[in-house]
Amino acid sequence: MQTQQASSTETTERIEEELEKAESESGDTEVAQAPDEVTGALMPDFSGGDGTGSGGEERFNVNAQGLAASTFFRSLVDGTPYNVVVDPAVEGNITLDLTQVTLEEVMEVVSDLYGYEINREGRIYRVRPAGLRTRVFQVDYLDIQRSGNSETQVRSGQVTDSGNGNSGASSDDGNSSSGNGPVVGTRITTTSESRFWADLRESLNLMVGSDNGQRVITNPGSGVVVVHARQDKLKVVEDYLRRMQLISKRQVILEARILEVELNESFQQGINWNAVDQMGTGNSLQGSLSSIATNTQGGGAFSAALEVNNFNSLIQLLGSQGNVQVLSSPRISTVNNEKAVIKVGSDEFFVTDLDFDDDTTAAAGTSRSTSVDLTPFFSGISLDVTPQISDEDVVTLHVHPSVSEVEDQEKLITIGDEDVTLPLALSTVRETDSVVRARSGQIVVIGGLIQDRTEETTSAVPFFSEIPVIGELFKQRSYESRKSELVILLKPMIANVDRYAEDVEDSQQRIRDLRRIMESTESPKPEPAAGAAQER
Repeated sequence: MQTQQASSTETTERIEEELEKAESESGDTEVAQAPDEVTGALMPDFSGGDGTGSGGEERFNVNAQGLAASTFFRSLVDGTPYNVVVDPAVEGNITLDLTQVTLEEVMEVVSDLYGYEINREGRIYRVRPAGLRTRVFQVDYLDIQRSGNSETQVRSGQVTDSGNGNSGASSDDGNSSSGNGPVVGTRITTTSESRFWADLRESLNLMVGSDNGQRVITNPGSGVVVVHARQDKLKVVEDYLRRMQLISKRQVILEARILEVELNESFQQGINWNAVDQMGTGNSLQGSLSSIATNTQGGGAFSAALEVNNFNSLIQLLGSQGNVQVLSSPRISTVNNEKAVIKVGSDEFFVTDLDFDDDTTAAAGTSRSTSVDLTPFFSGISLDVTPQISDEDVVTLHVHPSVSEVEDQEKLITIGDEDVTLPLALSTVRETDSVVRARSGQIVVIGGLIQDRTEETTSAVPFFSEIPVIGELFKQRSYESRKSELVILLKPMIANVDRYAEDVEDSQQRIRDLRRIMESTESPKPEPAAGAAQER
């Protein structure tokens, strides 16, 4: 007698140790403390008093009428703890009238108005003449061009191709029509294209210009941008690149649950989302449908945003209206305004075109050659999402989920004197294309995709049911109709340091749960029978 050994938990133990190590390293990171004398020198003077700015700097009035630039700057710092170094090439006269300003504010105003390059290093201001300067900026982004296309279409009727190959024209709203055949349908095509470096070069050239020798050079391979321009334009370029990189580097973590709910008899018209909302109030759901929801009781696809902390609470509430089956639980990360695609399934080839050619020769007579075109059909789950993050951490999502099932369907076609059986594809598709908005951590619900299936059950009497002709008398067939609704749950989460820590903690909890399950299913070791003699 052999005892079946349970799966080893060594792997889960090692994973758990690595996660704990990562968590301890991230939590024990210490920031180096500067010496007290350095901190004291960097701290501003917070002593209050009349005529001082927010940082303790003195405020004063400035009135200069056609004063030489070098004289203006030296007079400006006279009686202050600051020094000024003026380049001998600095020329021009300054006219300025300001009231109750600090030294820093005056320097910024003069730099903006007259174009002088003014830099501060501690208590020293360096003033250089207005002219062209060269600065090198580092831009961290991939040297790629990325494009994506998402299409959803509904067509009925038949399209007959014309001689020039144009089968019809499409209007701006996506409704297509043709004069060569009756076509009724709708098509939505969403195209996204990322030309980061080309767009960046065009934007910088527009800001800097090309007059007086100003120029912009971009090197996508090394991520370097070189700008040769005036000081005021260099500041504009610096601010633009800083904002652009902050926006482009923002990352979204997308969690999804694709569910199929086999509806109970009381909910044959679809899931009653109002009932789900009412059941969630005061319980584990603790949220409400947003105003985005336009159809809450079946009859068509809709989108809504819920204030839900996790998927499990919502899935449990959906279980009160039917049998819930989780088809897929994808998770993917993508940066701002970049399309992310998830595809789980398989491709199977089917016949889509068949050509017969008859060749007649005097010697061999008539021979027929056949050419077959095969096309792959995808069966499974696909989801493409494009997020955009606003300044208020509101995520706008373009969502295109699709669940397709492809089955074999044989068609008998008579060509001439021959009957040809072709394996064709019977494709059942449930998909939607929508744009929704949600805050970080909110769950977006896409539902209303109802499917009606009829299942046939055959009961037969053995032996007698196999007799030709009369065997049908010994068979009984029953048909059962089942309705199911496809529900897609999406939760966008804006990535940050706290979010990564939560992900590590969630992974640790899942590993612990897996380990407990494996240990609980471990087969007990056989114990020797009581009183059995032990061999030595």
